[in-house]
Amino acid sequence: RMTGPEARYLDDTLQDRQGAARPDTGTRPGLAGFFRALGGNLFLSSLLLCIPFGFVTHFTDQPDWLVFIANFFAILPMAWLIGKSTEDLSAHTGEALGALLNATFGNVVEMLLCVAGIRRNEISIVQCTLVGSILSNMLLVMGTSFLWGGYNNPPPKKMTYSKVGAGAQSTLMLVGVLGLMLPTIYAFMMPEGQEILDISRGCSTLLLLTYFQYLVFSLKTHKDAFEGGGEDSDSDKDGDDDEDAPDMDACTSTVVLACCTVMTAFCSEYLIGSIGGAIDRWHVSKEFIGIIVLPIIGNAAEHYTAIVVAGQNKMDLSLGVAVGSSCQMALMVTPFTVLAGWVLDRPMSLDFHPFQVTVLLLAVLIVANVLKDGESNWLEGSMLVTAYCAIGLIYYCENGEGTSGLQGLA
Repeated sequence: RMTGPEARYLDDTLQDRQGAARPDTGTRPGLAGFFRALGGNLFLSSLLLCIPFGFVTHFTDQPDWLVFIANFFAILPMAWLIGKSTEDLSAHTGEALGALLNATFGNVVEMLLCVAGIRRNEISIVQCTLVGSILSNMLLVMGTSFLWGGYNNPPPKKMTYSKVGAGAQSTLMLVGVLGLMLPTIYAFMMPEGQEILDISRGCSTLLLLTYFQYLVFSLKTHKDAFEGGGEDSDSDKDGDDDEDAPDMDACTSTVVLACCTVMTAFCSEYLIGSIGGAIDRWHVSKEFIGIIVLPIIGNAAEHYTAIVVAGQNKMDLSLGVAVGSSCQMALMVTPFTVLAGWVLDRPMSLDFHPFQVTVLLLAVLIVANVLKDGESNWLEGSMLVTAYCAIGLIYYCENGEGTSGLQGLA
């Protein structure tokens, strides 16, 4: 999720599109800062009205599909506010603590959804959500960003980014896929083996250690490799000025972060609990809900951010959202869910479906090949979006019933 000035770019762009004058950039205390943050994104702010509706539909025993929709739209604005409050709180702390806050709370919505799924023993939904988040970031978000960036920056302009940063993230994704494929292949070849949980927990620990090293690499030892590369240096400086002026003070940011996290936990429970009824109502598979629908919840705001900043030719920032989020999902959130399953005594493992890890491997190889030259164009974006649409079509057409679905082949 967003670990830099992405949230600020999103708020600024929305205010510019609404024709509103940018207010003074000083931090405002208490409710003034909170309402200023809400004013930066009126669309998502309006969706906050769905939060009480989500609770009401659950406690009044409304149809599952209605509970699903209400809580789906309730989580969307809270995911944005969690990211926004984390960014503002990080601005009031030191660099090390700010990086830790971003790494911890950047994917808290996905973590809460996965924990809710594990608690209800919906292991397949959790695994599909993890894979879907990685795929949507790498293919859909990055592809759309390249398309929009190419449209707004036609030749002779070039959309360039750091080869070092992109190369490191591509390699990390390959390592993450390796961590998923090895337990999956082992379980597929030795279905009677009982060691898969121990293997998964060991691999998860190694992936978390790798993610910690990535944080040190990107935030300390090679920080410049993840910041340079764009042509629009003046805009980058303006973005840095905005980053120094958060909307909310530390106290307000902490309260907003805590409240949204607690409410998201409840809404996630209600959402996961209503998936069965939603599937029966809409005649789609669990895999389609997990891989295509649920990843939208935690990533919608930053998806928009990546596309907007790509149009401004800030490609390093755009890739930081798209590929960086995929690295966090593969190296932090996925191992976290395995360890959470261990704590909750649920059989959550890295034994994903063979088809899912195959799709994931192919997607990572395509993205690694696209990023190797340090320059992007609209055609590469179109190819990435086409790949994502092909994957989505397969899961939409799958009925998921009995052994005829992909899940039945595991």
